[in-house]
Amino acid sequence: MTMTPELMQERLATLDGRRPRAIAEAAVRLQDLDGLMRMSTRLQSVAAAGSTPTKAEFDALQKDVAEIQRRLVALIEAIQARLINA
Repeated sequence: MTMTPELMQERLATLDGRRPRAIAEAAVRLQDLDGLMRMSTRLQSVAAAGSTPTKAEFDALQKDVAEIQRRLVALIEAIQARLINA
């Protein structure tokens, strides 16, 4: 199938997020994922040595979860901003 200039423009507008009815098909920009891509590949927390985690183990786990949540919220806000400005 040969793409006509009109079809190419429509697809570009869809990916760019300029077509409100097709906003769910818009591309996600890598800059929106920057916070996730910069996350450390290693967690601060480790498996608990015993059946009950120590305060230090619990605190490290809590920091890991808070960091993941913070970065996910930033991603959600970036995507929502794109939806609102579309």
